[in-house]
Amino acid sequence: MYKRLTKQLSEIEQGATFLRKWGLVGVLIGVGAGLGSLALLWSITFVNHYALGMAVGYTPPMPGGEGGGGHYIYQMARPWLLPCVTGAAGLIGGLIVWKLAPETAGIGTNAAIRAFHNGEKIGFRTSLIKLVTSAITIGGGLTSGREGPVAQIGAATGASIARLLKLPAKERNVALAAGLGAGIAAIFKAPLAGAIIGAEIFYTEDFEVEALVPGLIASVIGYTIVGSVIGFQPIFTPPPESNGFGSPLSLFLYAFLGISCGLLARVMFGIYFRVERFFQRYPLWLATTIGGCCTGLLGLAVPAVLGTGYGWAQFAITGGNMASWEAHPSLLMAAAFAEIVGASLTLGSGNSGGIFGPSVVTGGLFGGIFGVAANHLMPSLAPHPGDFAIVGMVAFFGAAAKAPISTIVMISEMTGGYSLLAPAMFAVVAAFILSGRKTIFPAQVPSRLDSPFHGDEFEPIVLRHIKTSDVMVHLPVFTNKDATVADAMSLMGDYGLAGLPVAAGHKLCGRVTLLAAHRVPEARRREVKVGEIMSGEVHRAFPHEDLFTILKRFAAKDVGHLPVVTPENPDVPIGLITRSGLWSALETVKERRAGKAEPRDMPDPASF
Repeated sequence: MYKRLTKQLSEIEQGATFLRKWGLVGVLIGVGAGLGSLALLWSITFVNHYALGMAVGYTPPMPGGEGGGGHYIYQMARPWLLPCVTGAAGLIGGLIVWKLAPETAGIGTNAAIRAFHNGEKIGFRTSLIKLVTSAITIGGGLTSGREGPVAQIGAATGASIARLLKLPAKERNVALAAGLGAGIAAIFKAPLAGAIIGAEIFYTEDFEVEALVPGLIASVIGYTIVGSVIGFQPIFTPPPESNGFGSPLSLFLYAFLGISCGLLARVMFGIYFRVERFFQRYPLWLATTIGGCCTGLLGLAVPAVLGTGYGWAQFAITGGNMASWEAHPSLLMAAAFAEIVGASLTLGSGNSGGIFGPSVVTGGLFGGIFGVAANHLMPSLAPHPGDFAIVGMVAFFGAAAKAPISTIVMISEMTGGYSLLAPAMFAVVAAFILSGRKTIFPAQVPSRLDSPFHGDEFEPIVLRHIKTSDVMVHLPVFTNKDATVADAMSLMGDYGLAGLPVAAGHKLCGRVTLLAAHRVPEARRREVKVGEIMSGEVHRAFPHEDLFTILKRFAAKDVGHLPVVTPENPDVPIGLITRSGLWSALETVKERRAGKAEPRDMPDPASF
């Protein structure tokens, strides 16, 4: 009873210590991420006012929670200036990135993920440059989202605070993850989703559990700071008169929407990565300029690609005054594909920003068109096309980013309701499966096992998936019982061994060590036989045994090598496995996981 009580008190004390530390760190991270989000929002508005508003004479539509969502008539006073403005934004942003911080190019979320896995330093200076370049990119009309910049800003805030507090390396990474989630929670006013995405976004098939509690604290603080300044209302206004999920049969429609979004995500992967490879042949500043000009030209035909495009996603949800929905659905379908092309031109060329915004717009427009078609064919199952627009947002980004859980919660928070949670889950599962293993964030890894950050924690698991036959010396290295000590020592030197198996008539009968050999006077080493100094102990390894089992045997028997035999002939050596060979195999797998080694005859770590 006393021991149980003592154990419980100890656990309570450890929990209190954890909460005190991460409570303080989480609050500090949340404050930094919240202020960074506000700075980014204001900077985008400032640049947008002068670049698109005053120069081009264009005011992009806004989502309902940011003052838009009403009637809107498309108008651009000086359209001929648009490619010049977007090209200039690409040039200025590209020059800043090229000269000051190349790591801020492209999708900010991907840079934060890469820093998490590889231990790259991501500091305050990086976040400041990312803020400036992203404000120029998004405010200048290029196709980009706000989550990428704020994810990198929040991650840099978390990592910087952890360094100031002198936290260990692993806790610095947890702080980085919490900051990433807090930034997203603040700018999208989605605190729960931000905390979850800060734990989910690093992997395609796993979860960073340690980041969840700090992320919850930081996300709430960041959300509160932004909400207290610009309001706590959700970003998007839900469809009018919609009651959400109402018919079980409509699940088939939502499943088909999910399948379509999964296939559309594959289209985005193909376009984006081809465009990215194309621009890699040019200097960064030139690539961003070309990408900016091309985005502007595309914007002349499809204005939905300009900026974040959230206002157009709002129209997909509520309809606005867009009578062309039913008259010209092909126009909105073209807009969905144009959004993919615009994001590829902007981010693939190296301009700063994020992919979440374009994905939301693409999924929303595509889902809206799907909903209109379903409403025409089966009005009783799809009375509100805007519901399909919301689910399309979830399904498309969940498939592209391989972050289904946080995406479902985020869209629910961004639209102010959970009435579509069930069909969204149905659609996301279908989209996630159909999109394949690719992701829009190349820095993601499948699981914690594949992350260099967790490398040391999973050595036993790695060793359990490598067999003795994969790394043993395929040559029966042993000495004969009747050989001289000098011959045995010479053989040990040739293979760098501290001992050898001993055989009599090609059958194992013991082992001899270098220490025992050195005890023989040098003058007599060519006379004394190995049989006179050997130990009668015989320890074996089998080809089918995993290296973790062999490592435990090395430790238990205090040996550095083992003869390898088959179960059918346990006394006949067919090879040798050494402790150094075991560790060499482990290092090779680690290097392959980090992308630093050429493939060898080793198991693929992705299959573990």
